Amino acid sequence: MAEIKLARIDFRLIHGQVITRWLKQTNASRILVIDNKLAKDPFMSQVYVMAAPPGVKVEMISVEEAVAGWQKNQLGKSSLLILFKTVRSALEAVEKGLEIQKLQIGGLGAGPGRKVVYNQVTLNAEDGESLQKIQDQGTQVYFQTVPEETPAELAKILKLL
Repeated sequence: MAEIKLARIDFRLIHGQVITRWLKQTNASRILVIDNKLAKDPFMSQVYVMAAPPGVKVEMISVEEAVAGWQKNQLGKSSLLILFKTVRSALEAVEKGLEIQKLQIGGLGAGPGRKVVYNQVTLNAEDGESLQKIQDQGTQVYFQTVPEETPAELAKILKLL
């Protein structure tokens, strides 16, 4: 059984903040990126693999593969940092049976209809509803971009939409 050290939604996936702060904070030895599109893109997958520090295994898998891996042996043995690119991917994984105790929201891209709700993290109504569904499934959803920040709970954030 893998020990999930951190599950995070961050559209940037593996970038400086994740590597320099969260990976060290969690001491995870494996990064699992769960994203249907990236799982089918060998070139972009390799770009992310190369962004990880030496000794940290990076895997790009689909939601279906993640759920199947969870059901088979709870994603193997290691300390694990799970990254989702989108709220939609996280919701799909949770609804299909991936058990995540806590889900951190660290970065969602800007765009039309989105509102900054927490330290440059944006939400729209659809993402807000999806995050509430994830929390309703038993996963604690919170916002935190860097370890030094005080996390903000979903209920507080949704009031800003």
